[in-house]
Amino acid sequence: MPVARAVFTYSSRSTSSTAERGSSNLQNRAYIVSQRSDELTVIDLERLEIIARVPTGGAGNHMAELSGDFKQVLVTSTATDEAISVDAEKLEVTGSIPITGRPSHISRTPDGRLFAVMAEGTNEVVFVDVAEQREMTRLGGFMTPHFMRFTPDGNFGYVANIGGNFLSRVDMRSMKVVGQIGLDNVSDRLDDQEEGGFADAQIAQDGTLYAAHHASGKVLAIDAMTGAKRLELAVGKGPWVAFAEHPFGNVELRHVVPNFGDSTISVIAGETKKPSVAATLPGDEEAYGVNYSSLEPDLAFVMNRVRQDIAVVDTRRGEVVERIDVGGNTETASTTPDGRYIVATVSNKNRVVVIDVPTRKVKKVFDNVGKYPWSVVI
Repeated sequence: MPVARAVFTYSSRSTSSTAERGSSNLQNRAYIVSQRSDELTVIDLERLEIIARVPTGGAGNHMAELSGDFKQVLVTSTATDEAISVDAEKLEVTGSIPITGRPSHISRTPDGRLFAVMAEGTNEVVFVDVAEQREMTRLGGFMTPHFMRFTPDGNFGYVANIGGNFLSRVDMRSMKVVGQIGLDNVSDRLDDQEEGGFADAQIAQDGTLYAAHHASGKVLAIDAMTGAKRLELAVGKGPWVAFAEHPFGNVELRHVVPNFGDSTISVIAGETKKPSVAATLPGDEEAYGVNYSSLEPDLAFVMNRVRQDIAVVDTRRGEVVERIDVGGNTETASTTPDGRYIVATVSNKNRVVVIDVPTRKVKKVFDNVGKYPWSVVI
């Protein structure tokens, strides 16, 4: 594969930020990326206050990721083909890394050495060196790469191709694509551009990778370490993502799959030798996010964009036990490390809400959070 390199360049854009309360603990912050304005909004999660609005100068900003020491925030600017670096201590832009190909989603390798950036326009994955602040290499051969996830040891990564009917397995030691895993009796390529492939490929605590295929209504279960397929599981119509990457050790291996085509939610029981659909519940036409909490390990919080609420699903009982009204299109969310809060965007209202998990109530509302706040990283 060709290797492309880019020198880290200091930005000529304004690097000032509007700081409202000064600095805070770097480990207790939420960073909000807005799609239709350039600011990165920073929320102190101890005080539940906005402490900065950093003008990134980007356009079509999509997602942010943090360095392992929380001192650097990298924001993908899709419309300007770059990743913008923000100093989390100074709360200002420090530079820009050119990344051609419409960079969108971003993830960090387990060793903290690299950021993997999906270049959807050129069907490549771009690896950025965290310390040196430059593009290290890029791999090709994907079909609209949408997300990359890694095995806990960091030896392998899996790329979900939303424009193709396969997952790409990457050997991170050789930095080469070493395999493709697809569905039985399905061509590797799609005939349209309607995002009918795999939006994500999440790895559960037991090492099983789950990936929902939108067009077929099936979920692939794969041994992430070996790449061996375990089974194909039929769920609802038009599944988006099998949310299996629980960030907490005590959460049950119950994986939630929002199905857009029939507005249902499939609950997969993953703790058995043969995963199966344990329940099918009322869902939504679009539910882009599902969150879990260590304080309520049986519950899943589903962001329903069209219904404009957060459905609280008891994954053990197989019931929607509560709905939290957020007053607008809720898109994505992130859970605090202690499991207490879920921070969710309400995009069409330019709003962010903080859900208190123990009470399942809206604890705090932040209005005027950029224009169309989209993604949250904590």
